[in-house]
Amino acid sequence: MSFRIIAAFLLCYIALCQADFQKKQNLSGKTVFVSKMKKTWFDAKDYCLNKGYTLATVKSAKENGELTNVLKTMPVATHTWIGGIRHSQENNFRWEGTQKQIDSTVYTNWEQGEPNNGRYIEFCMEYWNDVTKNVEWKWNDNDCKQEQIFVCEKRGIKKSTQHLTRKM
Repeated sequence: MSFRIIAAFLLCYIALCQADFQKKQNLSGKTVFVSKMKKTWFDAKDYCLNKGYTLATVKSAKENGELTNVLKTMPVATHTWIGGIRHSQENNFRWEGTQKQIDSTVYTNWEQGEPNNGRYIEFCMEYWNDVTKNVEWKWNDNDCKQEQIFVCEKRGIKKSTQHLTRKM
């Protein structure tokens, strides 16, 4: 009897811990979680860290394609936080999880004219998807205080898919 209670409690706990994510997917070398809640970039970063993850990084065209394919299956989101940030007015973004600089010597997927530090307040990186402006899953810099969905990742995982949707 006590085993059943413990098992039921454990299953409920696991389900509730995962309820904040729309989708979990194992890609090449990493697991990603796409949130269903909106947070500022810094709150999203902290949320991922508290779950044992980091905001997503994109190291290659292959990773970018895999991640955007996951995002394309989600309810439409125009802006989605990923793990790039710059800490000053300089144009050099870094991946928060690795501190590696994002420049022309590594893979990038910036929208034309980005990053532009619009209004001098755009320090955080997002995927931008806006078909009305002919922009499809390109990188953009945005105001870190904007609340939007986000992608967390954990590296070192084999590829597979698991949907996490909370049933009422």
